Amino acid sequence: MLSKLTVAEAKIFLRDPGAPAVVLGIPLALVLVFGLMPGSREPSAEHGGQSALATLIAPMAVAILLGILAVYMLPGAMAAHREKGVLKRMAASPMAPSRLLAAQLLVNLAIAVVAIVLVVGVGTIALGMALPKNPGGFFAVALLGAVSLFSVGTLLAAFVPSTRAANGLGAAVFFPMLALGGVWVPKEQLPPVLQHIADVLPLGATLGSLRETAAGHAPQWLPLVALAVVAIVCSTLAARFFRWE
Repeated sequence: MLSKLTVAEAKIFLRDPGAPAVVLGIPLALVLVFGLMPGSREPSAEHGGQSALATLIAPMAVAILLGILAVYMLPGAMAAHREKGVLKRMAASPMAPSRLLAAQLLVNLAIAVVAIVLVVGVGTIALGMALPKNPGGFFAVALLGAVSLFSVGTLLAAFVPSTRAANGLGAAVFFPMLALGGVWVPKEQLPPVLQHIADVLPLGATLGSLRETAAGHAPQWLPLVALAVVAIVCSTLAARFFRWE
């Protein structure tokens, strides 16, 4: 039953031409536009002898992708189901309504995997970008970051009554994370206090750890612990407060 529900949710996602275009287009556009800027593909001392494309731009595209899926797409989809009465009908059926949430998570994780492969593939083939120097760590961090960010999205979905509210609340969460997470301005250029904040915010912790692993280093422990804590706390709160009507 979960597999059929997941397929149905995937079809709903694909029927909306704007959703795939945004989710896949934004990270690819970031890689292509910034990757074509002069000097972005050249090794530099600022990036430890590696290119900005491989150690900054590509990780940034992946982090933004996960953020969009988590705080926009997931809460918006659940709010749309709530508006249409889908959640109410499922709550009265023999099937556990939680399976719908699981199906949404599986669909969004699958989309994230496809988009990450496209970002890395296009950057490597079209722009000559070096692959992550620590590939296992890179994809492990991407997975942990996705789990943490999706837990935030699940918590948002617990409270939003409509798609309009979901978009507004998503923006209220997403854009501060961009500003404080080292996305708009690299973390190294932020004041020391904001650098510490970037290390513990889900988006900033994901981006910083992706950058570390792309450069061939092991991720620092503080961002990983922060991601795990956010995942546990937000998932617990979502399970406590989620309502199907």
